[in-house]
Amino acid sequence: MVRKLLKIVSVLFIIAVIVMLTIYYALFVAVSHTGVRYETLASAKIPESMNDVKIAYFTDLEYGFSIDEQRLRDIVDTINHNAPDVVIFGGDLFDDAAAASEEDRAIVIELFKNIDAPLGKFAVLGERDCASEEIRTQISDLLSEADFEILNNRSLHIRNGTNSGIVLIGVEPLLGGTPDVTTATSQISDEEYNILVTHCPDLFAQDGIPYTSISLGIAGHSHGAQINLPLLGPYQSSEGAMQYPLGKYQINTMELQVSSGVGTTGVNARLFSSSEIVLYRLQHTE
Repeated sequence: MVRKLLKIVSVLFIIAVIVMLTIYYALFVAVSHTGVRYETLASAKIPESMNDVKIAYFTDLEYGFSIDEQRLRDIVDTINHNAPDVVIFGGDLFDDAAAASEEDRAIVIELFKNIDAPLGKFAVLGERDCASEEIRTQISDLLSEADFEILNNRSLHIRNGTNSGIVLIGVEPLLGGTPDVTTATSQISDEEYNILVTHCPDLFAQDGIPYTSISLGIAGHSHGAQINLPLLGPYQSSEGAMQYPLGKYQINTMELQVSSGVGTTGVNARLFSSSEIVLYRLQHTE
């Protein structure tokens, strides 16, 4: 009887240790490190001049909640260490833009300005960036001062020394914005490699998305729920990311990739949903 009781106590002790270590990892380890997820985009639509061009994508900074100056410096250093040619920010600059101090804004401008991308730095707005017209203007001005070009329902060509290139399309957020996919995609051609970036992934579940013309869709917003428990799934869901919460999806001929982002909000914890920067490498195929 004593031996059986000892076995039960031992098992309970081991379970308790595992639970405590998991909580410690989620609260103190996972949230303090941002990894890089490497992806290759291969297509005959990608011109040879864009071969091996690298695009860094990061989203949901939520500065002021879990991301402070040192964390942002680390993120910027990681981006620059990977030497991207193009950088895209996916929205939600501050966790609470209205509460951000002038010092916070100056830090973000300085560090975003230090991001190096010879072929351009671009951004779309998130719902927190559009909390009010005043905040929208402030965030837009801040990003512009940091040398980021904001793509609000429009497209542009990214070229690498030749007339051929790829097309980057930016659409306003499904929440808080005025998304206009028709206007944003009005100038694109099916013959080119088209990347559509927006903040809320469920935009891609709306009517009017020209899936056959879009090569890749990129979004964030959900933070990957921050905590995803095996068998139990995410601890929360986010409006705007109900249908496409995290990962890769094939929609018609278009691939959609939803990033877990770099920051946290609400609860400063991550488990089975890592903080990430995504680095895309373009590859021309015959």
